Amino acid sequence: MKERTGIVILIVLYAVGLSALLVNELRPVVLPLSPFTLLLSYLILMSSFRWKSPFVWVSLSVFVLGYVAEWVGVHKGWLFGTYTYGVNLGPKISGVPFIIGINWVMVTLVCGATAVSIFKKSWWGVLVAALLMVGLDYFMEPVAMENNYWSWDKGIIPLFNFVSWFIVALIAQVIYRGIAQAKANNTSWTLFVLLFVFFVVQFIF
Repeated sequence: MKERTGIVILIVLYAVGLSALLVNELRPVVLPLSPFTLLLSYLILMSSFRWKSPFVWVSLSVFVLGYVAEWVGVHKGWLFGTYTYGVNLGPKISGVPFIIGINWVMVTLVCGATAVSIFKKSWWGVLVAALLMVGLDYFMEPVAMENNYWSWDKGIIPLFNFVSWFIVALIAQVIYRGIAQAKANNTSWTLFVLLFVFFVVQFIF
């Protein structure tokens, strides 16, 4: 897939999805499609990196890291807080949607590539990338509850969630910086902006 084609698909996908989610009558139709949107976004992103082996290894490593962290969070409450996953992120394995691992990978790659572009040879980029991931999560959390992606005990998002997110994100970014170290391309820049716009707009409205 040519990069320009992938970018057009992403823009259309998120523009249509966001517009539909802002219409109450369309939400029940669009929300169950969320896992497919995340999966397609990841595939387009990886295609832009030409599925080079460093990105494959980052994907596998961060997928396991994110999935295990979420499993511990859901079943033990040691990470993030007390929460459960809803129905709109697709099939679950032991209470954790498969797609959530893909989401950790995608956000890691997008934020990591963005930070590497700014801090080319500095490990400060690891810290900035992790903070970008936490920033995205800040807007994502209330939207996720509204969309029945996941729900928090008593509807309260604990501060501990963001601390844990930062720690896991930092580990994920160390993995990214240690293996890939690639700067952002047009696709990753586009997806970075689209993800923030997607959640910030819903956060506001």
